[in-house]
Amino acid sequence: MGGAINQTLEQLALNDKLLPSKPSKGPKAVFPTFDPSYREFNEEGMSIIYNEDIPVRDGTKLRGDIFRPLNTTLDGNEKWPIVLAITPFGKQVPSERDQSKTPPSKEFDAGYDGVYMSKFSTFEGSDPAFWTKHGFIYVIVDSRGSFASEGTRTTLVTPVDALDAYDVIEHLGALRWSNGHIGMIGSSALGTIQWFAASLNPPHLSSIIMQDGWTDTYRDIYYKGGIPHLSFVRVLQDVYLSHGNAEKSPVSDLVSAALQHPTFDEFWERLDPDVTKITCPIYVISSFGDRGIHCPGSIRGYLKASAKTKFLELHPYRKWEWQLTPESLERQLAFFHRTLQGPDQHAAKSIDYWPAVRLHTTEKHYAGSWRSENEFPLARTIRSRYYLGNDQQLVTNSGPRFSNGLVTYEAKTGSVFWQYTFGQPTEITGTSRLHLIISISEGSDADLFVTLQKLDRHGNIVFFPYHTYINDGHVSWGWLRASLRKLDPNPTGDEVAPTFRKEDQQPLVPGRSVEVDIGLQPTSTLFRTGETLKVMVQGHDFGEYSPYGPVYRIPRGGTGCNQGQHSISFEGSYLEVPIIPPK
Repeated sequence: MGGAINQTLEQLALNDKLLPSKPSKGPKAVFPTFDPSYREFNEEGMSIIYNEDIPVRDGTKLRGDIFRPLNTTLDGNEKWPIVLAITPFGKQVPSERDQSKTPPSKEFDAGYDGVYMSKFSTFEGSDPAFWTKHGFIYVIVDSRGSFASEGTRTTLVTPVDALDAYDVIEHLGALRWSNGHIGMIGSSALGTIQWFAASLNPPHLSSIIMQDGWTDTYRDIYYKGGIPHLSFVRVLQDVYLSHGNAEKSPVSDLVSAALQHPTFDEFWERLDPDVTKITCPIYVISSFGDRGIHCPGSIRGYLKASAKTKFLELHPYRKWEWQLTPESLERQLAFFHRTLQGPDQHAAKSIDYWPAVRLHTTEKHYAGSWRSENEFPLARTIRSRYYLGNDQQLVTNSGPRFSNGLVTYEAKTGSVFWQYTFGQPTEITGTSRLHLIISISEGSDADLFVTLQKLDRHGNIVFFPYHTYINDGHVSWGWLRASLRKLDPNPTGDEVAPTFRKEDQQPLVPGRSVEVDIGLQPTSTLFRTGETLKVMVQGHDFGEYSPYGPVYRIPRGGTGCNQGQHSISFEGSYLEVPIIPPK
C-alpha cells in the first residue's frame, strides 16, 4: 500500500511542479446552491445519495452521488452492476453550464430538442434515471479538488486522476451491494479519465463506453496542427474549471501551461494515457461533428487499445444529442448488460452480432445511412489524388496537368480554392491530406487553414455539424503551422501526424519553397453525381462568429505568425482523399 500511496504523492508533486495555477472563484460563485453535505432522498423513481465519501489511497476523500432504483436497499441482498462517471466539471451541473437549457440559435444548437433527460442528467456524463430503470446503479464522482471532493488543486485530466479512478473503481467493486462489475461512461474530460483508468486495468473495471475523449492533449485540445487555439482553452479554464472546491483554492492555469509549452514535449506526453495497455472491452462512440476536438483522438484510442473486444461507432450527429437518443442508449444498454452482467441477458446477446465498426455515411445533416464494416480505416480505401490546376480546378491523374501554375494570397486575410465536380456517386471516408509546395514573402513561418467543402448541384455549400453545437461546418478541415511540418514516421491509422517537437522545427525562409502535408480530419461523406468537392486554403480560421455568443467557446485559430503573402505552386501540390468503392 505504501508504494501505491507514493505513486499518488509523486504525481501530485509533479502537478504542483509542472502545472501553473491560479486562485479559483469557489464553487458557490458558479453554482450558488452548491451543498457538499451528505443527503438521502427519493425523486424521479430513484433512491439517491448525495456526497457519499469514497476514500482513495493517499487518504483524500472524493465524493460521489449514488442513484439506485426506488425502494431498493444497499444491504447486500441484491448485487448491482455499476455505471460510473468521474467529472472535473461538477456532478450536480450548475444551470448556467447545462447546455440543454440554451435555446437553439444560428450560433448554438446542442441538438437536445426532442431528447428526453431527467433533471439529474450530468453534463457529458449520462442520465441516471435511464440506468436505474434498467437495473443498474449509477455513480458520478467529483474529481479531486473539484466541488464536493477533497484535494488541494483542480486539474483537467492528469495521471493523478488515473490513480484516483483506479481507487474509486476498486472501492465500488468491493462494496457488498456491487456485483463486482464496473463500467465507465462519459465524453470529453469524462472520456479521457476513462482512457487513463482503463490503461491501469483495475480488476473491477469490466468495460468502458467512450463517448468521445482525447488521447493526445497537445494535438487534440491545445494545439491543432501546431497552431494554438487558446479561446477554447480559456473557456475550459475560466468557465468549466474555475470553481475548485473552496474559494481561492488553486486551479490549473491551462492558458499559461499552453504558452509555456508551444511544441510537443515531456510535459504533454505525461498528460496522455497509454491506451496500448487497455485490455477491458471498449465501445467507442465518436461524432464526425466533434472532430474539432475529440474525434481523431477517439479513433486513435480505439486503434491502439489492446482490448480483444472493441467496437467503434462513427456518426455525424452532435455529441451531446446522440449519447442520449433512444437508438444510442439501446446499444449502450446492451453493451453494459453484456460486459457488466446486467439483468437482461437477452439484450446482452445482441452484441454477438455487432460489427467491429458501425459507420454512418452522410449526404447532409440528418441525411445518410448506417452500414457495418470490419475495420477503420477501411481496407478497400483507394487513396486518390487530385492535382491543383488552372481556373481553380482540381484535375485527376488522367486529366490535363497544369504544372507551371502559381497562386498567391494575402497571408492574414486572403484565401484560394480549387474544386472538382464528380461524374458519379463518390464516397470519401477517412482522413484526407493536402500536400502543398508553399513559399512565404516575409517572416519565418506560415499558419495554414484548410477546409474541404461540399457543394450541391446548384453550387450551394452543404453544411454539417461542427464542434458539437454549430451547424455550419464543412466536410473536413485541418490546420498546420508550417515550421512544425516534419511528419511522424509511425502515424496511427491514416492520420497525417507531424511530430510537433522543437528539435524537428524547420523555420521557413522567404522565397524558398517547402513541402507541407496538412491532415484533414476524418469524415464519411457521400457526393452524388454533379456535386462538387471544394478545397479552400487561407491564412485565417474559417467562419465568422460573434465574440459574445456561444460560438466563442469553440477552438479558434489566430494569424499571429502570418506576414506578407503566401504562394502555392501547382507543380507537386495535390489533394489526396480516401475514396471508398462500393462493396
